[in-house]
Amino acid sequence: MAVSEGAPAAKLVRERAAAAVAYAVVALGFYLMSLFLPHFMSGVRIPGLPDPVARLDWLLWAFLFLLAFAFAATAVYDAMRAIDPLFALLSRRFGRAAGPGKRVARDLAYALLAALTAVALAPLTEPLGPAAPLARALLGVGALLVLILLLFDAAKTIYAYVREKVEETVSKLAR
Repeated sequence: MAVSEGAPAAKLVRERAAAAVAYAVVALGFYLMSLFLPHFMSGVRIPGLPDPVARLDWLLWAFLFLLAFAFAATAVYDAMRAIDPLFALLSRRFGRAAGPGKRVARDLAYALLAALTAVALAPLTEPLGPAAPLARALLGVGALLVLILLLFDAAKTIYAYVREKVEETVSKLAR
């Protein structure tokens, strides 16, 4: 019976890990494109706009880098989600399923980890020179997206728990 309980969890972990790897590969591809493709637009400028926005090579770099960052954030999120079934499987094997409080605490811990990772990575943008402020902004936006996803998941868990308790109370009062 432990095998049948673990099989769906193992399949879910494999699927989520594969998705995380796939998104990481796509992110790497867009990042590599951001290193090479903008050179083909070098020297082309949009009149009337200030630097660096007027330079098409910079705009192409920013676009590709933003795509790479979005896919990298998705890869990190999927990797974090791949760990969840492992924890659920372990908690079932040891006789305790994770309750809503633990799930909310886990989401909040992941959100804190995402914020701390963004803070730790911010100094690594300094070697980018004039693009450092944009890279920091992209880092902040990516961290914000991950935070929003995690906090939304925590809010759904809290809502479902409170709704269940309210419905139980209403059904007891209706008797």
